[in-house]
Amino acid sequence: MEAPLLAAHAPKKRKFDRVDGQESPGSSSAGDGVSLDFINNLPDAVLCTIISLLRTKDGARTQAVSRRWRPLWRSAPLNLVADSTLSGQERKRVVYVSKILAEHPGPALRFEIPYIRERYYDKTECWLRSQALSNLQELVFGYDGEDSLPSSRPLLPPSALCFAPTHHVASFRGCRFPDLSAQSLNFPHLKELRLSMVTMSNFSAPSLNFPHLKQLTLYGVSILGDALHSMLTGCLTLESLLLQNNVGIGRLQLVIEDAPRLERLLPLSPDDGPRTIQVIRAPKLQVLGLLSDGISKLHIGTTVFQEMTAISLTTTMHTMRILVIDSIGPNLDSVIGFLRCFPCLERLYVISHLRKEMKNVRKYDPLDPIQCLERHLKKVVLKNYFGNRPDANFAKFFILNAKVLDEMNFGVFTNCNDKWMSNKTGGYSWTIEHPEMLDLNSKVLSGVLSQITSIPTIWQWRIPLRTPSDDAFGSHSEDYIAFICLPSSLKLSHPSNSL
Repeated sequence: MEAPLLAAHAPKKRKFDRVDGQESPGSSSAGDGVSLDFINNLPDAVLCTIISLLRTKDGARTQAVSRRWRPLWRSAPLNLVADSTLSGQERKRVVYVSKILAEHPGPALRFEIPYIRERYYDKTECWLRSQALSNLQELVFGYDGEDSLPSSRPLLPPSALCFAPTHHVASFRGCRFPDLSAQSLNFPHLKELRLSMVTMSNFSAPSLNFPHLKQLTLYGVSILGDALHSMLTGCLTLESLLLQNNVGIGRLQLVIEDAPRLERLLPLSPDDGPRTIQVIRAPKLQVLGLLSDGISKLHIGTTVFQEMTAISLTTTMHTMRILVIDSIGPNLDSVIGFLRCFPCLERLYVISHLRKEMKNVRKYDPLDPIQCLERHLKKVVLKNYFGNRPDANFAKFFILNAKVLDEMNFGVFTNCNDKWMSNKTGGYSWTIEHPEMLDLNSKVLSGVLSQITSIPTIWQWRIPLRTPSDDAFGSHSEDYIAFICLPSSLKLSHPSNSL
């Protein structure tokens, strides 16, 4: 009889000496008749669910556990991930995938080929038509190599779109969508779609229908503005839209006409479009960014910002909680315009680009209060802080006037030493002049600043104001925004280190 698939590659079992009196697994405990082998007491349906959650190699190896387990892998929904965990060699991965699809009868939960060379196009086309992938719910497909020009990217196998009726999650990378002008392709169950380094024609995008899509991510996608607008028109359940480094939409006017569930709007590369963003109705929008002068016009209802400057402030959006902006200066007047537009903002991230002639000497007028500063703003993060007067005045405004501010973070790209600390922090005595407004005395504040040490590339420090926050990084949206706005050269090991 042929050995179970991949069983030959399983590690040898280790024998452990039992302590005197200890019973082996599966035997009854002393006198109570209760089996100690709880796993084997589970019903087959539960075991199949467990197997489908294991890595592909580990799931296949369960066939070698016992006679009872041998048929379970074939009964469990297939979870086939053809990455380095299956094998470090592409040639072996191809062999393993073919064997698994030949031996497993289906259905399939997940099929992931994150990187494969174009030379295996015919092989992948055959895989995607396998009976083992019937009712596939999650598909991740990508070609190896991201440097190809949009026009020369290899064609996505048409069979990859055969699972449209059953898809819940789909991700495509490094490919070119086939021409779908002669048909309309409906994805009735798709909740999450990620396109990376994908080329889509004007004939492909309008043919794709996503009536229940919740998350759409477009990274490095070559797509014209009209095609993107056609894709978004029918996405009435969309909750998150992320656009980054896309090609062909530089002159696009992105219009959010009616997005009743949209919570996160993330144009992360404003210089690559869209140039104009118009949000007509998004009653649940909570997270917005990255905004910069690369967006020539931003319409929030009837409020208009032109190159980050408020032209008219006639509409306020009370649902907004997190804002990320890229500010040259930094420009305090520009930021205040956004604070007035979003009166319930709780977290503000500012990526600063120093402009020495910027003064930021604006005074807060208590007779013209800003609701955000009076009641809601709890956290401010200032990236690229150099300690020059525009930076210090900018930070000073928030620390003195944000009345419920719990925490302010500074991200600095420089080497820091005692001289720098003296020049860039102690040189502006406002941090010690008004301890009653900070709920910190000068000794405590000096103690916080004295903990800063020199780190060659980047570091941050926090000044906890009033009382420490119990949930400094409690929002996944905040962690995500803070992370994706960092430079690509910076490596973070955990979102809690984000600036």
